[in-house]
Amino acid sequence: MRFALVLIAVAVTAFAHTAFADAGHSHGGKITFGSPGKQSQLSRTIEVVATDNMRFTPGSFRIKQGETIKFVVKNAGKTAHEFSIGDRAAHKAHAAMMKSMAGMKHEDSETTILLEPGETKSLVWKFDRRPKSPLEFACNLPGHYEAGMKAEVALSR
Repeated sequence: MRFALVLIAVAVTAFAHTAFADAGHSHGGKITFGSPGKQSQLSRTIEVVATDNMRFTPGSFRIKQGETIKFVVKNAGKTAHEFSIGDRAAHKAHAAMMKSMAGMKHEDSETTILLEPGETKSLVWKFDRRPKSPLEFACNLPGHYEAGMKAEVALSR
């Protein structure tokens, strides 16, 4: 019985790692919707607020292909939120991983920052690749994306 549980745990971990990598995180996956940006190449800074009503402000973004943007994200709520850059396919994989591994310790990555209540963090991203599917900013903590905690990105040339 113990051996079976170990095999199940290994299988779940392998699946989650694959989904997480495919989501474009820094765990070996190929990011298809841009690349980490450099402070020295900033085009502009955008301030974002995450709230417990499961919304980001602003609720949509206009970004030009090739821009490097610093996102300064503040969690104005009383619960944790994340700010994750990705295309819909990446968010789908990320959300599945988060659901399957409830309670896991989530670390910041190239594409995602986790914010505790009252916390402010920054993420710098270069929009140098066209995404395979529409680009979004989202919170993939269980139930948050489904409650509407996402923002669409209009990416222009």
